[in-house]
Amino acid sequence: MFYSVKIFLKFSKWGVVLVRVTEKTYSFREFIDERDKLNDLDNPFLQQVLQQFCLGTWDEMLPRLEPFVQKVTTDWRTLSADNARPENQPRVRHYNAYNERIDRIIRSSDMQHMEQEIFGYGLFSHHQLKNEGIIKRYFLHGNGEAGITCPLACTDGLVSLIEHFMDDASAEIQNIYQHVTAGIGGDFGIGAQYMSEIQGGSNIPANILTAQPEGDHYRLFGNKFFCSAVHADYSVVTARIEHTDDVAVFIVPTWLQGDKVKEKRNHHVINRLKWKIGTAELPSAEIDYQGAIAYRIGPQNRGVALAVGIVLTRSRLDIGFASGAFLMRVAREAKLYARFRTVFDRQIDEFPMAAAQLEDLEQAAKRIVGTAFFIYTAFNRTQENPHTTEAYVVRELILLQKIFASKEAVDKLRLAISIFGGHGAIEDFSAVPRLFRDSLVNELWEGPRNVLLAQIYRDIMKMRKQISVEKLLSNILTACSAQEIQHFVEQIEQLLQVDLTALPNAENRRAARRWEQTWEEIFTLFQEQTIKEIQDYPILP
Repeated sequence: MFYSVKIFLKFSKWGVVLVRVTEKTYSFREFIDERDKLNDLDNPFLQQVLQQFCLGTWDEMLPRLEPFVQKVTTDWRTLSADNARPENQPRVRHYNAYNERIDRIIRSSDMQHMEQEIFGYGLFSHHQLKNEGIIKRYFLHGNGEAGITCPLACTDGLVSLIEHFMDDASAEIQNIYQHVTAGIGGDFGIGAQYMSEIQGGSNIPANILTAQPEGDHYRLFGNKFFCSAVHADYSVVTARIEHTDDVAVFIVPTWLQGDKVKEKRNHHVINRLKWKIGTAELPSAEIDYQGAIAYRIGPQNRGVALAVGIVLTRSRLDIGFASGAFLMRVAREAKLYARFRTVFDRQIDEFPMAAAQLEDLEQAAKRIVGTAFFIYTAFNRTQENPHTTEAYVVRELILLQKIFASKEAVDKLRLAISIFGGHGAIEDFSAVPRLFRDSLVNELWEGPRNVLLAQIYRDIMKMRKQISVEKLLSNILTACSAQEIQHFVEQIEQLLQVDLTALPNAENRRAARRWEQTWEEIFTLFQEQTIKEIQDYPILP
């Protein structure tokens, strides 16, 4: 609380009198200063997670992270908040002054500068330490800047796809790989992925975008209905090979050699930008392909498996990191606010109801962050041999994380808004409203909840003769007793007797609700066991 003094001149019949009035003036400055001093790396719990994740390389990793995270929590945090303002959101200019189609994506100069600076760190370069890139991307998620983090996730999928087929990669594909990993002349390429079509959404096999063979490349004809990071240099695109039932994966340059400076796109046009509930800084568009040159990668009849198994899997892992980073930042700032703000003669955190909510928020942040790094480690471990029991378990954990981490992020960010009271709804008071809207979109990226829950059902039905439900759950719930595991096995086995992919009826609707509830219980137990040894470390210094 501050006091201000105002001096007034009062005129009376006795002459002019000076009147001194002292007023109480409320200020948020103490909270703002404490919040803005927070460094995301100065988090005892998170440091424990990262030390486990890095194994024996933490001492080498830490000094490489410190200057990067300093930028994240100062300069880039300020720019990220500014980029999200309505006046700075991207727009498209379809034509230049000479009636030439250019489809220029217009973004603020600050946004473009920040993008160049972040990609310039070469997060996919071989000069990075093992896992350095993914740790840095986790910290970037704390800013909620989807205009940066979505292209990074898509570039990750692009890089992984090329590396999977590097031995057979054409000169064009190798040049693209060089551009997005090591850079060319100091410029780093940016990746995107376009798979959704108006008639299919998450149903990639329903793609009708046509790929016509032409020499050593293909030409694409048709529409993609949801294309995020439309400003990117390259995109991973699924399309159906002409006159076949095969859906293949292609890499499509946005501009052909020398055409970027001319703003001449590779035989495609942008119909419009999407108006989304969140991730407003990220330009998402509808694209019409009119003969775009594309390079197929991988077998032409394995496109769906490659798109899901390599590209979308990495995006789903990224959503786990984003959900955790959102909640971790907000939990820390909410705790600071609850210590600062006094109502009814007490601090907010001195009321049992509020204290319980703060504890729930913090525990959710810890569970999601710890689990995201744990699952990523397991995923990397299974890449050499994708046909093991562990690989199957990890595939299901990635789906469960995508479903329930993104769901809980929405729930807990809404809770955080209430901790800030009326100020929680003010867009420029804190990042919470923006992160809340972005989390709603994260719940939809790479498959909404019902689609992925059905996928888990199909996976288990397919694999149960090779790997029993009991074995699957025993590998997930390693800290649970045999009796606890058997309890869940019986529930799952009972639900497997109901066809959850048939047309809806009263029985399978009830079973579908129980299916989701049961797996949410299982995944929460998995999260809790993952952080059990470090859960008591604080998130604030």
